[in-house]
Amino acid sequence: MGSGFARTRDIVVVAALLAVLAVGLLVVLVQVWPPPLPASAAAQPERVPAVRVDLFGWTARVSREASLFVVVLAAGAVGATVHAMRSLFWYVGNRSLRRSWLMMYLFLPFTGALLALVVYLVLRGGLTSPTGGSTDVNPYGMAAIAALVGLFSRETSEKLRAVFATLLAPAQAGRDQALPPQVHSVEPASGPVGTEVLVRGSGLRSATAVRFGGADAPAAEVTDDSVRATVPAGATSGRPTVLTPAGSATGPADFTVE
Repeated sequence: MGSGFARTRDIVVVAALLAVLAVGLLVVLVQVWPPPLPASAAAQPERVPAVRVDLFGWTARVSREASLFVVVLAAGAVGATVHAMRSLFWYVGNRSLRRSWLMMYLFLPFTGALLALVVYLVLRGGLTSPTGGSTDVNPYGMAAIAALVGLFSRETSEKLRAVFATLLAPAQAGRDQALPPQVHSVEPASGPVGTEVLVRGSGLRSATAVRFGGADAPAAEVTDDSVRATVPAGATSGRPTVLTPAGSATGPADFTVE
């Protein structure tokens, strides 16, 4: 995708795709929403009504169980789409959007949907009885959880990792595992908002952003020993911090925002 700033055409295309996707997801969510259960459904599960789905001229009837899966996927994608739109207009408004990040915005709804499905399976497996069926599930509650998982997909991933790290034996460190990130120098040592900064160090290949005080700038031209970033609006003087999935690394000296 390139490391330069996103062009107007790129931004318009991505924004239009996200808008169309959001509308489509809402249509799917409404169409597959399971109807209210009859009073006899709890005692007679075979009487649970199927869900009639009408999508763009295609009609089908699916079970309540299948409709819940689709609801969770659609709600997770909706939450992730909201996150993508919010992030997109923030970086566009600050004129700091890099072309290399556009792919992330297009894939966020899919990752949000899949992560919501994983959480749904975990909740169904842990919060309902082994014989529990779709009649035991509140679609509003599951849709709300799925949407929040998509909206905060990064935080959800970190929480799941922390939970299962306590349940499972930690993996032994191997040569194929990434080294912890370290920052050795920041060049230049000062500059106004919009200054391009080169951060040198080690273990930076998976860097996602560079934090200047309370403001984050997307990482660009990322290699194992260097990463570039543009000082964002709202940045304050202090030691820059490189953010990676494996942890963060703080620079050895302050960067002064002029």
